[in-house]
Amino acid sequence: MRVRLFATVLALAAAPLAAFGADEENPYKKAKVGDYATYKTTMKFAGMTLEGTMTQTVTAKSEKEATVTITTKMNGMDFPERKQTIDLTKPYDPLKVTSDLPAGVEAKVEKLKDGTEKLKVGDKSYDCKWETFKMKAKAAGLEIDTDAKVWQSKDTPLQLVKMEVTGEFGGQKMAMEMELSETGSKKD
Repeated sequence: MRVRLFATVLALAAAPLAAFGADEENPYKKAKVGDYATYKTTMKFAGMTLEGTMTQTVTAKSEKEATVTITTKMNGMDFPERKQTIDLTKPYDPLKVTSDLPAGVEAKVEKLKDGTEKLKVGDKSYDCKWETFKMKAKAAGLEIDTDAKVWQSKDTPLQLVKMEVTGEFGGQKMAMEMELSETGSKKD
């Protein structure tokens, strides 16, 4: 039960990852099959600190849609792979995250603010656009309130550079940070 609860928390915390990218030009239009980004992830929840990685990889693409596969490993534990299909004929909707959440989870996401900032990650600096979001959700009868800040840059194939999420899940405080650690293209 604890693993399923944690998986739900992880999916909800990562929901703003699916939300980033509001732009007239869909950021996935230029992505190629094999483009990937790996993020160092730290999550604190229910007295535990978990560290790991999350990787987004473009696994299929046509003129009309792109499929992104998300793999997550935390403290040596692999989580189920998730797939997200992105409609390339429309601007990427930053508030369309509810379709990517686990069954039985209801969520509402609201964009709050945005701006620009130069962000240093590792040895590299990125010119970023940042956005803040508030999400209210309900899962397994528990209320979830989170705040997120997402930084993105057109200098990376999948644009996400960093994300911070804080909030409360069933009376427990949670915090998650994701930061770009590697990006590139996997050639088949």
